Amino acid sequence: MPERSRRAQLRESTSQAHASLDRMVGSFDNLDDYRQYLRGVSTFREAVERKLVSTVWPEQCDGWQAELFSNLIADDLRDLDVKPQLPVDAPDLEQSPEVLLGMLYVLEGSALGARVLYKRAQSLGFDADFGARHLAVQSRRSDRWPAFLALLENADSIDMERVANASRATFQTAEQAFRQASHEQA
Repeated sequence: MPERSRRAQLRESTSQAHASLDRMVGSFDNLDDYRQYLRGVSTFREAVERKLVSTVWPEQCDGWQAELFSNLIADDLRDLDVKPQLPVDAPDLEQSPEVLLGMLYVLEGSALGARVLYKRAQSLGFDADFGARHLAVQSRRSDRWPAFLALLENADSIDMERVANASRATFQTAEQAFRQASHEQA
C-alpha cells in the first residue's frame, strides 16, 4: 500500500486550523465585510511577507519565488479608503526547509481560495483595477499550486511534523490578523 502523500498529511494535520480561518474570513457579501477582510489579509500578508523577504532560502527551495501581495492589498485598501490596522508578528520560527514549506503551504494554498474570493469581490463591484487587485493577480496563476506540491513531495529528508507545525503557526498568524480586524471594526 502506498504511503500517504505529504500533501495529504498536511491537509489532515492542519484541517482544523484551515477551517477556523475560513470561518473568520467569511463570505464578505457586503462592503463592510469586504473592508474587514482587506484589513485582515493586509495585516497577515504584511507580517508573513516581511518574514519571507528576510529568509535565506534553503537549497531544496532554490529557485522558488514567493509571490508578494502586500503592495496590491495596500492599493486595494486605499481604493476603499480603509485605514490599515496595526501589524501582527509573523510566526517566530527558525529558518529551515520545513518552516519555509509549511508557510508556503498556507500561502500557495490561499491562491486556490482567491478564485472564489475574487468572484465575491466582483459581485460587490471590485475588480483587477479597483479594490480587488490582489485577488485578481493571485487567482490568475494556476501553475503555482501544482509546482509547490511537486516541491513539497520531492523535498529530501524533511520532518513532516515540523512542516505541519509551521503551517499551523502560519494559520494562527492569519487568525490573529483577522481577529484583530474584527475587533478594530467594532
